[in-house]
Amino acid sequence: MNYRIPLACNSIGSAEIEAAQETLASGFLTQGRRVAEFEEQLASWHGVRHAIFVNSGSSANLVGIEALVMLSRLRPDLVASGRAAMPGDEVVIQGLNWPSTIKPLLNMGLKPVFCDIDPESLNASVETVKAACSDRTRLVIAVPVLGNPSHVEDLAAFCAEREILFFEDACETMGAVTEAGRRIGTIGSASAFSFYFSHHITTIEGGAILTDSDELADMAYALRAHGWSRNLKLDGFLDFDSDAIDPRFCFVLPGYNVRSTELNAAIGQVQLARLADLVVARRRIAQGRIAALAGTDACVPGAEIADRHSWMTTPVIFPSREHRIAAQQSLEETGVETRPIIVGNLLRHPVSRMFELSDHQSDLPHCDATFDRGLMLGLNPNATDEDEAFVCEALQRAARG
Repeated sequence: MNYRIPLACNSIGSAEIEAAQETLASGFLTQGRRVAEFEEQLASWHGVRHAIFVNSGSSANLVGIEALVMLSRLRPDLVASGRAAMPGDEVVIQGLNWPSTIKPLLNMGLKPVFCDIDPESLNASVETVKAACSDRTRLVIAVPVLGNPSHVEDLAAFCAEREILFFEDACETMGAVTEAGRRIGTIGSASAFSFYFSHHITTIEGGAILTDSDELADMAYALRAHGWSRNLKLDGFLDFDSDAIDPRFCFVLPGYNVRSTELNAAIGQVQLARLADLVVARRRIAQGRIAALAGTDACVPGAEIADRHSWMTTPVIFPSREHRIAAQQSLEETGVETRPIIVGNLLRHPVSRMFELSDHQSDLPHCDATFDRGLMLGLNPNATDEDEAFVCEALQRAARG
């Protein structure tokens, strides 16, 4: 079906196309100068020391989480908790989530423990995380949903008090700001962003790890490229015997190849320069949709912090499963594409049987309710006023049944 309002929209313009063409014409396409420049610009925009560009948000989680866990094992004195996360230890993460975030935990022999969400924000809160913690909890992963920064700072404080590692899976939330004025992605020991086609900025496919830790950054640089020492910034942190090994081809960690390209970085540089304006446009459009639902029984989680939210999409919660089903049919028939809010409760999916879950997994009623009663709509920061009027009218009609 051809939707008038699709879930994913192209925000690439003529400047991005020109930058991509210049890069293609240069003849140098693999990771090089443009990647390094883009990384410096990403780090500067967020006010952190390091940004490591990779080929997807899933790879950013993979490299970022494994780098943090490996660092905790090699040098626990260099991580915020001061304690290693060892095989068999537990990691708390919310059930409203994307499944690839779990794979790095399994790779490191850690046990995922799923917590419920706060229905007002769709994010985990201190209360829901605390309910899932045990004396084996060594890491908490915050997943601020769809641009909503709620609870992330409180979770960081909770983890610091308990000496628990804290990581931000901020793939959906670039540009959001906490109540204290901090950018999402700058609060944990490290964070991951996604630059997928429909996200706040796009490199077509891509992602990045952010961190202030020099040592953690070195772990990520190595893991990104085969475990190679080539991009390490610190002398002697991951050392080797140069008499026995050619230092140009030395491998210090069991790594991957999740590098991105000069072409993706060139697009990303132009997109990053537009990010502030794109977030302003997303907030304006979201506020119009929130206003359209006023006086109906449907609501938009995060509406009360619309000016700090970065609105990757628009989540809408209806009063019942039956109302959601009818609203979904109405919107789809009108030409507005919809989908579940992320995946609902990840524990309901067959893949969860491979997650080596702890015995004390509990039901996640708010994650279930988010699937039962929720939908999300794509949000195009370049949408015309005419298109947004069409969306708002369709939303009102669907919400009123």
